[in-house]
Amino acid sequence: MATFLFLVQLLFIGTLIVPAYTQTEICTLLLNATASNFTVTVTPEAYKANTTYVVTITDNRNFTGSKNVTEYLLQALSPQNASMGEWKGVNSDTCHSIDTAILNATQKAANWTSPDSNISSVEIR
Repeated sequence: MATFLFLVQLLFIGTLIVPAYTQTEICTLLLNATASNFTVTVTPEAYKANTTYVVTITDNRNFTGSKNVTEYLLQALSPQNASMGEWKGVNSDTCHSIDTAILNATQKAANWTSPDSNISSVEIR
């Protein structure tokens, strides 16, 4: 019986550690991210509620350097800096309540669906 209770406690502790590790990992990626010569295009261009958009990244850098891109990170924020909408078809994670789409270096596009709300604009970064 004591062994069973000990195992249950370990399983419970494990469920608390894993989500904290995941948030730490994505937050570390965001802290270490560098700005560069990227272009982000959103189609369609006009914002509407409950609409799916294609967010495309164009990387205009020269890849002969040693700092090649390993991942692209995308976020969609309201004017109040709140995470908005939903990323689809790509991996995503959350850092400080902001959903972040994670694209590998070969992915150049992601789908994002705007929320069904009365906001007037969203910043894709």
